[in-house]
Amino acid sequence: MRVALVLLVGLLVVVVGGWARQEPNITPLVRGAASFVIPGLGQYLNGEYDKALTHFVVDVGLILGTYYLAYLLPYPVFPVVGAAHTLWALYSAMDAYQTALELEGLSLNLQPGGFAVNF
Repeated sequence: MRVALVLLVGLLVVVVGGWARQEPNITPLVRGAASFVIPGLGQYLNGEYDKALTHFVVDVGLILGTYYLAYLLPYPVFPVVGAAHTLWALYSAMDAYQTALELEGLSLNLQPGGFAVNF
């Protein structure tokens, strides 16, 4: 399920953003996808070790905290656990992607037609 979601997000990024023809290197996409699968992994690959540890610890804390909260509440709120993890994973992936772009001297900007990578 998670792999299918990663592939779907990657396909949307390529099709909607048009990054396939503008981005010369696939490294930022790999680091962003790595951080989506395991928050903090993309930051680790970017060389930001403190930030990587922070992203991973926050993700584990969100999962454990929301799971514990869902266990205590009288009605089923277990989807909150998945939603919290997914939102944090998306933020972590975007952060790793943008940092990888900056390390290569590129930038991600919002254009009227969608996102664009500027050289």
